[in-house]
Amino acid sequence: MGLLDGWPPFYPESRTGTMLASGIFPYVIVVLALGLAFLALAPGIRGKTKRLMYCIQVFFAVLVGGIIIVCTYGQHWDMASASTVTVYKARSAAHILVEISVNIGLQSFNVTMTGVPGNESSDRLQYSERYTLDLREFSRDLHASHHAGVPYPCIKVAEDMALTKLAEHSTTGHYTMMLMWLSLSLWVLTGLLFSLVRRYGAYCLLLTGLSLLLAVVPIATTRLGPAHVIHFPNATLRFSLGWCFWTVLVTGCMCTSSGLVFSIVELSKHSRDLESSPSREEVKIDCGSSGVTNLAFETDEQSMGSMTTSKNKAGLISAEEKPSYRTADRKQPRPSMTGSDVCGQIEEEETEKEEDEVTQL
Repeated sequence: MGLLDGWPPFYPESRTGTMLASGIFPYVIVVLALGLAFLALAPGIRGKTKRLMYCIQVFFAVLVGGIIIVCTYGQHWDMASASTVTVYKARSAAHILVEISVNIGLQSFNVTMTGVPGNESSDRLQYSERYTLDLREFSRDLHASHHAGVPYPCIKVAEDMALTKLAEHSTTGHYTMMLMWLSLSLWVLTGLLFSLVRRYGAYCLLLTGLSLLLAVVPIATTRLGPAHVIHFPNATLRFSLGWCFWTVLVTGCMCTSSGLVFSIVELSKHSRDLESSPSREEVKIDCGSSGVTNLAFETDEQSMGSMTTSKNKAGLISAEEKPSYRTADRKQPRPSMTGSDVCGQIEEEETEKEEDEVTQL
């Protein structure tokens, strides 16, 4: 017995409800591979506390990145579900008991119709149709559904979306997608900066949280207008915000609060380091046209004392050569030297050095 469109004729194609887009799996694999690569470095970190903090940091980074990618391609930003008795085909007298669910994502929406278990007329029914939110491609998808003989409830939901909320969901999905990709880029930059400068990493984490919070704003604006409902004979599909919306909102709040706390801690630590650093008193003396600036100088007595101490340690000075300090000299304070005197002394020393060099030659 031959195949019918690639499937056995008595075993129809299994069509189930779609939760995620097929293009998500490469990104999930990349995030998991990066997480495992960073966790492989944990045994090389000394100290149980540092190793534990490193593992927590990697887990938090992988969790945030996975949430961003999954929710970007997820189909549960706006959702509705209801059980109703409806016709299988238009202008048909036969009624079936089915459960209809609609899941709206950022790029497409999915309509799923499944039969209620225990009902002989609809027990084996299971349909799942995906329609893009792009206005140009939606008409093509709807025409393909009519041509394939999709049941009437799925066609009704798609046509109702085209007449009411398709343009609005297309616009909000476009801006939300842009902000989600921005959040993913900032998340990657946060991981790099945390390994270099923690203060800048905290700032970038704060920006990641703010971009995630901004991403849910376009979806939330769809609630400002009249509620979107789809009426069936004895049921009504009422849309509500899905788990993708609430997950992104919670993740944005978590990243924003964490980035704010880390920024405050790093700023306070930086200010304490600046206050605790020793301050050197620099004495700047301008020597006029010579352009010589002396930052610090010692008196003759201090320099002689340091030289004598170093010679005593090296054993290069005899007892006769040791300088004898008189008590009267110590008690008498040395006169303060002005800037002009210091400059004159420097010039005299340079002149003596030049004369010594000429004499040696």
